[in-house]
Amino acid sequence: MSQPVDCYRHAIIRAVTGNRPAIVFHVVDETALRHICERLAEAERAFEILRAKGHGKSGLLLHEVAALVPNAS
Repeated sequence: MSQPVDCYRHAIIRAVTGNRPAIVFHVVDETALRHICERLAEAERAFEILRAKGHGKSGLLLHEVAALVPNAS
């Protein structure tokens, strides 16, 4: 797993189970959790790319920035 994906995984597990280390908990559906974390990491990266290309401004949510991108010709 990449670092952002792994960070999301641990954050989700801690949010659900408390502040104990995520490593001590058994995840029932590891595949589903991995897919969720991968999508979160992809969304974060897409947001960074859109902002770097000048779309949106500070404080906007990802879907608000994406709505500002012009339609493809």
